[in-house]
Amino acid sequence: MMHPSVAFTVAGDAQDRAFEDMSLLARAGKLITVAVSDAASAIGASKRKGAVEQHTLRLANKAAPKKAKGHGGIPGWFKGSVEGAVQPSALTEGNRRALRRQKQHHHSVEDEWLKVHRRYVEEMEAAEAADGRGWDVLFYGDSIMEEWRGTFLGAPWGPFSDVKKVWAEFFASKPYTSLALGIAGDKVEQLLWRLQNGELPVSKHPKVVAIMIGTNDLVGNCTLQSAAETAAGIMEVNSLLHSELPQTHILNLAVLPKGEVWPNRCSDAILAVNSDLEEYAKANPDFAHYANFGKGFLSDEPVGGRYDVKEALMPDSLHPSAVGMRIIASQLEPVVAALVHTPIGDAEDFATSR
Repeated sequence: MMHPSVAFTVAGDAQDRAFEDMSLLARAGKLITVAVSDAASAIGASKRKGAVEQHTLRLANKAAPKKAKGHGGIPGWFKGSVEGAVQPSALTEGNRRALRRQKQHHHSVEDEWLKVHRRYVEEMEAAEAADGRGWDVLFYGDSIMEEWRGTFLGAPWGPFSDVKKVWAEFFASKPYTSLALGIAGDKVEQLLWRLQNGELPVSKHPKVVAIMIGTNDLVGNCTLQSAAETAAGIMEVNSLLHSELPQTHILNLAVLPKGEVWPNRCSDAILAVNSDLEEYAKANPDFAHYANFGKGFLSDEPVGGRYDVKEALMPDSLHPSAVGMRIIASQLEPVVAALVHTPIGDAEDFATSR
């Protein structure tokens, strides 16, 4: 008897270890690599469960109306995030000028983010209005999902230009229609807001929604507390999607390895999130599925107990190159195609492991 969920897994023994993280901050179309601090102590299983429950409640309590439109309103996290740490009276005139420049830069990034979001809302509305067909497959997420468009925060981005060709080869020429809706720098909270504010289809429900989100939530200390909160947030996204699109398959894509080597600081957190996503798929086999393509980014053999994250596949230790995205696409497209042609509830007919 095949497994009742589509838990396609290509994670190997390497994902049973911890790994070294580097956090990349997305600002005005540039990637700035920064060092991160040591991981905090792991919390116990019971505390982790409590963190999931509490974070889910917090997300639910601050959720926007589900059918709100993306053309109005500003996300709450945009306000007061630059100047809050310093009292204006304590600033010198030079520091005031620097703070003004920082705020202008901050808001320019916010403006670009909102432009991308509104563009996606318009694309969704236009597809439904044109012929009523909408999209068969939607890909939501962060910069890794935005790579499929060849852009970073909505602007053409050189390192991603060849990824757009991979998209054209694997997804743009299929009988089913697909649209990538990633925004660089997004965390789970941003994606949830986007879905609540116009990026979900209304009249034509897709057959499949694929999600890759969470790597930007797992930075800095990369604690298991942050992993629990990230997993809870992704499950809240799943809950919203299933509530609004009950006949749509939801395919959760695992958080990829990142950094120069594996194991290191963030892998415990990454593994915890991926484990929770896999368990969620097992618990909800009628509509939720899981796929992990991370193993292909690791070297074949460890050196000193650590695997290299292949530079050719992930040059900046976070974003897959076109070659890396081709590895993902070659395994992802058959999964998507199978789900497109499988009614909700019948996934066990072709479920397998990878």
